[in-house]
Amino acid sequence: MTISWTVRREPLQITRWVAGGTALAAAAALTLVSAAPAHAYPQGTCRGNSFRKVADYTLTKGAKGGEVYGTVTLYHSSLTRRKCAITRVASAYVGRTSYLYVALFADKNRNKKYDGPDIGVADGSTRYKWFAGPVYAYADQLCVRFGGAIRIGSQPIVHGGTPEGAWEYCG
Repeated sequence: MTISWTVRREPLQITRWVAGGTALAAAAALTLVSAAPAHAYPQGTCRGNSFRKVADYTLTKGAKGGEVYGTVTLYHSSLTRRKCAITRVASAYVGRTSYLYVALFADKNRNKKYDGPDIGVADGSTRYKWFAGPVYAYADQLCVRFGGAIRIGSQPIVHGGTPEGAWEYCG
């Protein structure tokens, strides 16, 4: 196919524009990709924007060499008068979990012992791969205990949370 010089100029200009447009689109796509979070997997959230983080504990008890397998986080909403807890797996172990668990206990009788009308809510499953929970308890002005656990493959369960027997985050 032979094209004369005068006809070739317009296609070259159009080709340059298309290439420029393609480069611009590629740059925009890269910008969008780089704006994405470093770990784009579900993290679990407490329903509603009124929840604020109260405490975070790493899940290291039972881990070899103090490795951090994940975290368990406590949130509080003064609007709904509830507390919420979620266990999340560390990014290095996403998809490798064989069990995830979260628990939240509220000291309903205000004696800082687990007895009587105290309530506990828990959520755990072998199907969870990214997070367990959220679990909720009406606990405004009440002390709570919370914790989480993770098992990676056939490794022993690693856990963490408020110290055993401690009722904290009263408010």
